[in-house]
Amino acid sequence: VLGVAMISGTYILTDTIDKAFSNLFTQSYAGTDAVVQGEGPDISIDGAAAPTPPVDASLLETVRGVDEVELATGGIYDETNTKILTPEGDAVSTGGAPSFGFGIDTSQEYAQFNPLNLLEGRWPSAPDEVVIDAGTADGQNYALGDTVEIATLVPKRAFELVGVAQYGGIDSLGTATFAVFTMPTAQELLDREGQFDVISVAATEGTSEEDLVSTIQSVLPAGVTAQTATAETEEAQDEIGQFTSIIRYFLLTFAGIALFVGAFVIFNTFSITVAQRTREFATLRTIGASRRQVLAAVILESIVIGIVASLIGLALGLLLAEGIQALFGTLGFELPTAERVFALRTVIVSMLVGVLVTLVAGLFPAIRATRVPPIAAVREGATLPRSRIAPFVPWIAGLVVVGALLLLGRAMFSDDLGTADRLIGLAGGVLLLFIGIALLSSRLVRPIAALVGLPARRLGGAAGKLASGNTVRNPGRTAATAAALMIGIALVAFIATLANGLKTSNREAIEEQVSADYVITAQDGYTPYPSAIGDALAASATPEIVSPVRTGAALVNDDEAELGGIDADTITSTYNFDWTEGSDDVLADLGTTGALVGGRNTGEARDSAGDPRRLVVGEEERAIADQAPAQIGAELVLVVG
Repeated sequence: VLGVAMISGTYILTDTIDKAFSNLFTQSYAGTDAVVQGEGPDISIDGAAAPTPPVDASLLETVRGVDEVELATGGIYDETNTKILTPEGDAVSTGGAPSFGFGIDTSQEYAQFNPLNLLEGRWPSAPDEVVIDAGTADGQNYALGDTVEIATLVPKRAFELVGVAQYGGIDSLGTATFAVFTMPTAQELLDREGQFDVISVAATEGTSEEDLVSTIQSVLPAGVTAQTATAETEEAQDEIGQFTSIIRYFLLTFAGIALFVGAFVIFNTFSITVAQRTREFATLRTIGASRRQVLAAVILESIVIGIVASLIGLALGLLLAEGIQALFGTLGFELPTAERVFALRTVIVSMLVGVLVTLVAGLFPAIRATRVPPIAAVREGATLPRSRIAPFVPWIAGLVVVGALLLLGRAMFSDDLGTADRLIGLAGGVLLLFIGIALLSSRLVRPIAALVGLPARRLGGAAGKLASGNTVRNPGRTAATAAALMIGIALVAFIATLANGLKTSNREAIEEQVSADYVITAQDGYTPYPSAIGDALAASATPEIVSPVRTGAALVNDDEAELGGIDADTITSTYNFDWTEGSDDVLADLGTTGALVGGRNTGEARDSAGDPRRLVVGEEERAIADQAPAQIGAELVLVVG
């Protein structure tokens, strides 16, 4: 029930999130046939994509001049540089979700391109007016007419709240926020003077999206591309699909663990019930039942139990999806939602997995039931006969354990494995190790019970002696029961060890490498923030040294890579490089064509130090040469004094 509920709840939750985003993107492009935007490299490192460059605002008139264009307008859609402040002056936390800054032509003529729906008030018409999302307005108790402070690429500024809106038909964007300014204001605040992020286009009647894009592309300069609204929607949905698949696989992993543990419990339950019905099966054999009929009867019971339990788990999945959604909200990771999606795939997968796990777990006890001899019906205290492979179980278990240890050793210590292969090896090795120990555990019950049961036998009286004796009466059952607890405790120990290990290693790395007195990051520790913050801090008299660090995605020799940017003049006062080759002296020679290579590429960099490489970031392309291998930090501002 629990395992199937996890599967059902996971699919319901992620399908609902997919639907919410799908509705959002579909509604956003409902009145658009083509999109014109800058063309940058298709790069994404650890989920961080290279930004798409803006286009010159003068292109809007060029696009409007195309015969196949009915309407066209420009827009500003910035995802990271607009922070709405609370009444207390803190930035509204998005938990890593986007904080949009919009510049939209809100006139009635171009209303079909506006992805927002106004719920209260009106659209901004003056430089000091703003419209914010309904979630932020409700959460911070902002009302029309209130003053709202917003930080962008310029120092924070006060605006009058003149409207509240929602994105498409979505009631909530989760923890994401947005602020809508007049177009000139958005261009000023978000460093887009004379530029647009996107030009949205509607075709004349009878013109297809493909024909419209083809015609527009012929008048566009290099570095600017036109794309159909359908393709843009599908691309956005694919990106969200990758995000939700991470959540799906993460939750399904726990569902698999629940089913794995459940299999031990089911196996043990069937073993006990089969043993208790030895005389019943023997009587059936005596009056003519065949071994196949007895096997079919027990298998049928396991199938019926699997179906009933899976149906219960399927229904509980709905409640579990609501619970997980609420948990995400509590953790500050609220996601957009729509009406719950209960897909046929969810029903099929949940029922199939639940029934198969129950069937497989009950299969071996069912096979043992067929070996009950008819004579057992007239004997008191008859027990099930041992299987033919019982004498070989210790050897099989030993081989499984050895194989598990070899697999774990390769996954932990091999240098030629990628992250995915390493994780798969660890998961497979742990699974085999659990199975191997479970097979061996029945041999360990008697010596463990003799030691652990000593206090019960001496102090527990008759009840203690009965309990101790019952434990060793059937070591196989005792071991199977304890195996589920063993797996649970092992998982708790694993999570606690992993979390503490990550915490300790991160702390040690920071203490060893960061020599600054203060480190400035976003509130959540990883969301990018405007580089102007570092500039403003450096211009103040309070700190002695300020050294900004920036990160982003780039192409290096046509391969995706993470790019870091440092201030070579100040970085060594705030950060200690762990040099493999070279020293701090090479920083002075970096200029605009030098680079340091660090992390996993250190060995490769040592062999190719000084070799030219081609770097592409956004619209820019230049040649660089490795100066020396080193370990480089993440996005932050380091402050001394």
